[in-house]
Amino acid sequence: MTVPPVFFPKRPAGLPGLRDDLGGRRILVVEPSQTLPLALRGVAGASVTIARLAMIDAALLARATPDVVLAPLLSPEHDILDLARLLRKLGYSGALRAYCQPVPNARLIRAEVQQIWAEVDFDILEVHPRPD
Repeated sequence: MTVPPVFFPKRPAGLPGLRDDLGGRRILVVEPSQTLPLALRGVAGASVTIARLAMIDAALLARATPDVVLAPLLSPEHDILDLARLLRKLGYSGALRAYCQPVPNARLIRAEVQQIWAEVDFDILEVHPRPD
């Protein structure tokens, strides 16, 4: 079951807290937690489709036409390496972003993804937990 896209209203450029790296893009969020990831906080002008890993196939990618796929670095059933392998196999050519709490060595994780899929535009969005 694919959730219909969520549209974030466009905001003028230069507003504090506005993320320029995801704003205005078509985003496929894979296996989010109960709510949209904190990595999407401050994103404006984006279209978001949410799916489970098992739902991802060529038809879903054709319908969603994502510019970027956003997924947790680790989830109970898979990690970003599993998703990278699947997206590569399906011919996806957009960006891949993993989100997680700060990690000690993000460079090492980036290198692992590059070993699997050298051509991918991959990065890690380290999201700090909200203060209580």
